[in-house]
Amino acid sequence: MDHVTRHEDEDSVIGLGAPSGDDLLIGRVLRHAAETPDATAYRFLFGSGPAGALSYGALMADARAVADGLVAAGCVPGTNVALMCQHGPGFVTGFLGTLMAGCAAVPVARPNTPATRARARAILDEAACAAVVSDATPQDLCEADHLALLSGCKIVRPGDPAPETTHPVWTATAEDVALIQYSSGSTGAPRGVILTHGALAAQQRILTRVLQSQSREVGVTWLPPEHDMGLIGGLLYNLWRGGPTIVLSPASFVRRPILWLEAISTWRGTISVAPNFAYDLCVRAISEARKSALDLSSWSVALNGAEPVRPETMERFAEAFGPAGFDARAFIPCYGLAEATLLVSGVARGMGATSCWFDAQALERGLVLPCPPGQGRRLASSGPVRTSGGARISDPDTGMPCTENAIGEIWIAGDSVGRGYRGRPEESAAIFGAQAADGSGPWLRSGDTGFLWRGELYVTGRIKDIVILHGRTLHAADLERALDAADPRVRKGRIVVHQRADGAVSVIAEVTPLKTDDAEAAAAMADIAKHLWRGLLLQEGVDGAQVSLVRPGALLWTTSGKLRRRATKERLRDEPDLVLLDWSPEAEEMRRAQIRATRQLALAQEHAEMSATAILGFLAEWIAAATGTDPAEVDPDLSWADQGLDSLMITELALDLERATGRSLAVERLFELPDPRSLATELAADTP
Repeated sequence: MDHVTRHEDEDSVIGLGAPSGDDLLIGRVLRHAAETPDATAYRFLFGSGPAGALSYGALMADARAVADGLVAAGCVPGTNVALMCQHGPGFVTGFLGTLMAGCAAVPVARPNTPATRARARAILDEAACAAVVSDATPQDLCEADHLALLSGCKIVRPGDPAPETTHPVWTATAEDVALIQYSSGSTGAPRGVILTHGALAAQQRILTRVLQSQSREVGVTWLPPEHDMGLIGGLLYNLWRGGPTIVLSPASFVRRPILWLEAISTWRGTISVAPNFAYDLCVRAISEARKSALDLSSWSVALNGAEPVRPETMERFAEAFGPAGFDARAFIPCYGLAEATLLVSGVARGMGATSCWFDAQALERGLVLPCPPGQGRRLASSGPVRTSGGARISDPDTGMPCTENAIGEIWIAGDSVGRGYRGRPEESAAIFGAQAADGSGPWLRSGDTGFLWRGELYVTGRIKDIVILHGRTLHAADLERALDAADPRVRKGRIVVHQRADGAVSVIAEVTPLKTDDAEAAAAMADIAKHLWRGLLLQEGVDGAQVSLVRPGALLWTTSGKLRRRATKERLRDEPDLVLLDWSPEAEEMRRAQIRATRQLALAQEHAEMSATAILGFLAEWIAAATGTDPAEVDPDLSWADQGLDSLMITELALDLERATGRSLAVERLFELPDPRSLATELAADTP
């Protein structure tokens, strides 16, 4: 398959040269501020207080103050500056101020644990950041943790008085570096994508083309601003156009998903973007009574990307929120990656999501064969390719274009593609400068597999050894290292973690067959699998769907010691005797156990037995079902995180408590109470 047709629109006519400063992000925002200084740029919905607004005029004034602060701190054009701010005014003014000073922004999640502080320090070192824009209080900045983290960096705080000396706004060119985007969620060595001002502008033109934006758009976002989708799709798109964006914090969405939809309903949001799991969470977490108060009729663009897109999720969401005015045609499934700034392909506005059924066995062999509905694997289309240089499906080993109806690696070209990885010239040349066997190039090798069908891109999996789950990008090697000590019966270095086509995470581990009778061996194997599953959950917060234990030598490796993932997968499929055990946590059974616990607590309430003991019994049953332990082993004084519960699990626990007790329970309160005993004591004390 060859190039997809290149696209043009009113903002981008190919062949007219690189955009000038006025056509780049800062130039456009300065123009908006000059023409409509009182228009709202951002409205922040944090906490229970009134919404705080930032006009275009105020935004530029605050950003100029940050820029002057950076220049006063000795930053010159080209300096890398870390952004370590919460999801609020400090981040957007810090980002724009960094660019106005001619510096490159390096977004870093604001750390709050030893692990996140270590990762933040690794990014600061790798990017050689000379300064940090931080909205931490002066008192926080004096704490030992902050002093150690920010050692050697100048600190500029958004909102502080501007220096007396002002400086002109740096006039960027399309080739100047605007942003170094680091992947999120991985504990491995950080790797930053270099994005220029020209690439950012090209991406905004792509989004404008796909979204076919109207004169009046209202964006709504809760995504983390240090992620590519949260920054470029959530915070910057409507800023580029001069419209308002409603901003919630990521934590507020996870704790109360309805806040996202309430913001769209209240502020008449038209555009919002989220990963697939967010739509699923809304279906599970929002009650019928709360749905009835929503009006989602204004929401005309619901982008779905950043992780595998599932047709069933979009159908469930449309069915659940159709009565609230949501139109299924608002869905825009899309595909993208940070190396291409963000979006590569997407369905046009108003067309709605489409999906097709393909023969599952043919897909496993790398072939595309449509089949009748319900008889194979259903894939969502990610729409036409939108980059200026198009895309092709290539054989990852030879670089030759794949034949029609064949699956291969997605190769991408265009002016939105990044320059490379910072400080990694050899890897950058291989990934960003790939030359095809037919002489074409340079191409960006996505590491993802897929095919083109009827002019649209379908993504089937990935070659890269990464896992994308709940918006986190995790390196499989890091997960595998974390499991190395999970059970001594697993062969050292012989563990593989991968993401299945349906998005679920699977573990494969080599073990030596046990020399015991069948019953003992089966129990021991199940015990090993359970240890691996719990290790993944407790250490990395990843809920694995399946653990496969295989015989020694079942995993195939290259002579240089790299796992041959595709060959291993095919071998295990063709030689089932190599598999000693396929084990899963039986999610349905666990959910039934949680439902039983909920009913038992509801029954206790009916009989006026809502004691702390009864509530603790419910919590023990629920946590045991969620984490695969025995209720007797649940320690009521252990923190939620140490119990193995992540934010999504805590949200579901709160919903089940509401169902059992019939009382409204703020999810935030569960996050504030440290452990099950504290929660049980408070609930029992509040019982009438």
